[in-house]
Amino acid sequence: MFLKRQISSFFRFFGLYVPLNCPMCGGIPFDGSPNMFCKDCFEKLPFIRNPVCPGCGGELYGILDVCPDCLHAEKKFPWKRAAALFKMDGSAKEVIYQYKYRKGPELARPLGRLAAGCLENAGIKPDLIVPTPLHWFRHLQRGYNQAELLCNVIGQETGIPVRNLLRRKKWTRQQARLDRKQRIRNLHQAFSIIDSTNCRNRCILLVDDVMTTGSTLSAAAETLLGAGAAEVDVLVLARRQRD
Repeated sequence: MFLKRQISSFFRFFGLYVPLNCPMCGGIPFDGSPNMFCKDCFEKLPFIRNPVCPGCGGELYGILDVCPDCLHAEKKFPWKRAAALFKMDGSAKEVIYQYKYRKGPELARPLGRLAAGCLENAGIKPDLIVPTPLHWFRHLQRGYNQAELLCNVIGQETGIPVRNLLRRKKWTRQQARLDRKQRIRNLHQAFSIIDSTNCRNRCILLVDDVMTTGSTLSAAAETLLGAGAAEVDVLVLARRQRD
């Protein structure tokens, strides 16, 4: 046990930490791979099942072909397709919290591998993968951009290039604390393009951790489309829908 701790500390120091056990509970990974969820943690995750809403990637209920959120939205989302791994419920809330604020490097690999599978199941085949950026000060506070970590693993799993094409030029209040109208105002002109050359005529996958109203992703997608992207698809870890 002592030796294992020393090895883990060594790899953490050099930014190469790859834990051997489940990053949530320390149990044995269910598929035998290092740094994957154990069977118990995996089975508790509220995966989104088919059929899914084509507008936001959330679950469909009843006979409608879009979810209530998309049906009552003030305007259509700017992306072509959306995919999401989990409902923002139950154990997914704890996983997302740990990923965003405490265990980003540890959870990026299992979540990224699952996200790559979700991408394949959705039939989304982008030219580039682009993370939703953090403002530089929030990035400094957190130490990492969880969307970028996720993109790097998806890129490794799929062979699709990852590019940081967006910059968050405006400090914004945390979206989770705002209502829909406040979220839209909060994100007005929040993003700018870093590299328009790599954006033009490309099919781009925009990645983030959680979608609630879609305001952040909409602002980022509109910036990419305005810079000449052929189309934008969206992939998130979790979709928070209204009850």
